[in-house]
Amino acid sequence: MTVEGLKAAVLEIEDYFGKELPFNQRKARSEAYSAALKDIPDWMAAQALTEALKVCRFPQQLLVDWWAEIKKIQAAQAPTANDLWKEAATAARKIEANLYYQTHGGLMTTEGKLTGEDFKRRNAEIFAALPVAVQRWAGSPADLSEIFSSRSSADLRQFVRPGFDRAVQDAPVESLQPPALPGGAAPAQIGGGTA
Repeated sequence: MTVEGLKAAVLEIEDYFGKELPFNQRKARSEAYSAALKDIPDWMAAQALTEALKVCRFPQQLLVDWWAEIKKIQAAQAPTANDLWKEAATAARKIEANLYYQTHGGLMTTEGKLTGEDFKRRNAEIFAALPVAVQRWAGSPADLSEIFSSRSSADLRQFVRPGFDRAVQDAPVESLQPPALPGGAAPAQIGGGTA
């Protein structure tokens, strides 16, 4: 949550409960909100705050209700186990093809020769683009390829998929989303300052 988002939220909270807090209390609450919501996007925090204010009975309880609403939004946006399974299978096929070229001297293309190192780097990129929960389940690019290429469809469904489903179910919601793109600019996040 950005500093601007936090300031707007604190003002909305004070307006809702109908009283402006003294400086000390506002500072303490702002610091608590800042610590709890530092990794939450502004839009999500604002939407969750609106829902939390609908059910909150006591101002001191607001952060708990607010966080519960954030978790609901995150869970609703999380991909399903089936989506993640398909994504893992697709990545495994790409990695398997690259492993073939990596171990057989590379590949000649119109742009030049792609070496084994080029394919190794591509596999690392494919694997890194998977959600963290899938990466942890698989272990490595080679392991992911091995899981999908060495078993029949029936064995995958019967023996591998249940473990995958459990791993996804037990994983934190944040680890089910694809990792952020490298070099992506993030908005200014709350540091140690106060609002």
